[in-house]
Amino acid sequence: MRKTALMMTLTTLTLFLAGCPSEHSYLAAKPPAFQEGYRDGCKNAEEMVVNSFVERKDNTERYKNDPIYRDGWDDGYSRCYANKEMDIWMDRPGILQ
Repeated sequence: MRKTALMMTLTTLTLFLAGCPSEHSYLAAKPPAFQEGYRDGCKNAEEMVVNSFVERKDNTERYKNDPIYRDGWDDGYSRCYANKEMDIWMDRPGILQ
């Protein structure tokens, strides 16, 4: 039962992501401050997935004072954290057996 639920979840996620625009085209339509925040948030998320002892680095002053940067940082962090976490799960031997 758990295996079937996991397979359905992974299939749904794969189909959902296949319909999403590429990161490049997504960011190209955003202002520069959003793009910078996105990249910073993404980098921090990827570091935190690999090492949970890494501290959150959100460029605190800019994060507090620039809502566009903050939106980009939050978006980049959440997207990249989920993607990196999924990569780790997919690389685990026996996870789908």
